Amino acid sequence: MYKHWIVLLGLTISIGAKAGTKINPDKIYDSNIKTVLIHPLGNSQGLPVISLDQMNALEISFDDLKAQQKNYYYSVELMNEDWNSANLSPFDYLQGFNQNRITNFSISSIAIQSYYHYKFTFPNSNCRPTQSGNYIMKVYKDANPNQLIFTQRFYVTENQVSIMSFIQEPFDGNISKTHQKVQLSIDTKKLSYFQPDQLKVQVVQNYRYNDGLSAAVPSFIRGTILEYNSEQNLIFPSGKEARWLDLQSLRLRSDRVSKFESTSTGTIVHVKPDASRLATPYFRFKDLNGNFLIANSESLESDDQNDYATVVFTYIPPNQVPLIGQHLYLNGTLTNNKLDPYSEMIFNPKLGVYQKSLLLKQGYYSYSYILRDNLDPDPLQDFNETEGDHWETENAYSIFVYYRPPGARHDHLIGFSTVHSNQF
Repeated sequence: MYKHWIVLLGLTISIGAKAGTKINPDKIYDSNIKTVLIHPLGNSQGLPVISLDQMNALEISFDDLKAQQKNYYYSVELMNEDWNSANLSPFDYLQGFNQNRITNFSISSIAIQSYYHYKFTFPNSNCRPTQSGNYIMKVYKDANPNQLIFTQRFYVTENQVSIMSFIQEPFDGNISKTHQKVQLSIDTKKLSYFQPDQLKVQVVQNYRYNDGLSAAVPSFIRGTILEYNSEQNLIFPSGKEARWLDLQSLRLRSDRVSKFESTSTGTIVHVKPDASRLATPYFRFKDLNGNFLIANSESLESDDQNDYATVVFTYIPPNQVPLIGQHLYLNGTLTNNKLDPYSEMIFNPKLGVYQKSLLLKQGYYSYSYILRDNLDPDPLQDFNETEGDHWETENAYSIFVYYRPPGARHDHLIGFSTVHSNQF
């Protein structure tokens, strides 16, 4: 019996690895580009996954605050599981043209902040993938790929393995009530000439791609079934249900808004100050798992009639003093789920609080706070001091299975599944 090695997507170290070592394909290169979305058509909360068999469409949209018509184009590139380029010709993984102009746009009408809203779908009659794997969507100006405005990841899957999964309490009594363990089995009977070191698995909690984890090896092998049930891998902090902010109206204050401030250039929204929820009793409610929804409560067309506002988030640290040796981050899709200067909260010594201002489009947002040590960051402790961890929390776990067949030149994505902990 041979061993099946499983590695972390883009990373070969284990839980507790320092942040910032992975390749992140989700980038915005132009500060005028806002609200970049990529999701299944008709499902704004879904992950950007295309089935190679069904060829379901993704919708890609974004706003350009420059508010001038631009000649934007898009192309796609096939990547390996670690988000390095597969270095293949587009003819090897695409049918059609790999440079297409974005022709569908609308102009904001009643919003104070002017913008052009662009939208297109993929795959379409001009371009469609023929191979499974990781892909990057590239959008750029004037048919020049060197003038990128943003890149976003998406996935193309083929059904070659069956994935069975569920969420357990870890057996370790120290974390059994604060963390969640993903247990899964993979049936590989459809794989021909299966060899060691060819299967790779990643699990992502909610939309936090950069903190995805992997198993090292199967705990058991039963014929064609690989079982992963180790107490050393695939353990995630539970956190709590995400905090929320309702910005569907910029005239009527929702329960999380302290005040609106009108200026000549737009509206400033002051969010009620947040603080640690560590000592707050667990309360279960349905949330967006750190994602957001572009919407309004005024029967407007959200794409091009929703306005933008400068939103000021405030976090009160214990004793209103700075957190020495630690970084505090505003985490969620609103900051692209990245722990970087854009998401880092800044301490205001005059007020004794941490603050962060973001320009956000009207909608409903969910978010949380992450605290990481400067010298020894541990993702397992992300929410320990800011949110608290409760095993009962509902989280979504996405499972990706990669395989490089003998003689293949790139990593195929042969399985995808999502499982929820304590789903409503």
